Amino acid sequence: MPLVDVWTISLTEPHPGHDAAVLSFDETARAARLRFEGDRIRWIRSRAALRAILGSYLNQPAAALRFLTGPHGKPALQPEARLHFNLSHAGDYALFALCEDAPVGIDIERVRPKVDIAALLRRLSETDLPDTVPELFQRWTQREARSKAAGGELFAAPLTDIFALDITAPEGYAASIACRGSVPRVRYC
Repeated sequence: MPLVDVWTISLTEPHPGHDAAVLSFDETARAARLRFEGDRIRWIRSRAALRAILGSYLNQPAAALRFLTGPHGKPALQPEARLHFNLSHAGDYALFALCEDAPVGIDIERVRPKVDIAALLRRLSETDLPDTVPELFQRWTQREARSKAAGGELFAAPLTDIFALDITAPEGYAASIACRGSVPRVRYC
């Protein structure tokens, strides 16, 4: 069972070292393209927190990390490190998953009763859907985490060797992680 460290970061308050100073030129440019100031602040805090956490695992300065992006947008460290990671943010929270043993995916979603999440899941050919809105969002996060672990497209059928697991999320949110090869063990950080 791969061990996955899961980090939950609040994006409502600044954290020391989690600011734009550690971002690359490309990341700063991407943040500048965001239309709303609140979205820009949360994106910067999320990306800076990811850099700080990865830097602590790799014993490197956060600003020195270099990333490459897979064909469907999944980030990876450059040059390739043995550390697999993934990130997701929604509303006021970001989640990060780190694993040395296998590719990993993570997803967090704010539960929104007015979103017809069941219709979205049916478009992805999901069947045997649960009855409640929170359970539907949980199913969505499992699907997205599995796609992210595979580094694939959301609308592609998930690979059969990727296993998803519901994880603890802040109140009003749903979250899942997924790993390739077997069901992950979670360590909350």
